[in-house]
Amino acid sequence: MRRGRQLIFCEVKAKTGDRFGHPWEAVTPEKERRVRRAVDAWLAARPELADLDVELEAVAVRGRRIERAPIG
Repeated sequence: MRRGRQLIFCEVKAKTGDRFGHPWEAVTPEKERRVRRAVDAWLAARPELADLDVELEAVAVRGRRIERAPIG
């Protein structure tokens, strides 16, 4: 997502019930590393975006509730 000079990459996790835990539990340190590597590769291929402010976020969706948190 881009808004002005801010570019946000977002990892979305959704769960339909409590049976398999909260969506945040799926955002492990390994998942964070993979997301960061993917973002770095994507940005490396687009040097024209190098001057933007880049953020990584995780979004947890549970039913109608949405929560956001920074990654890393």
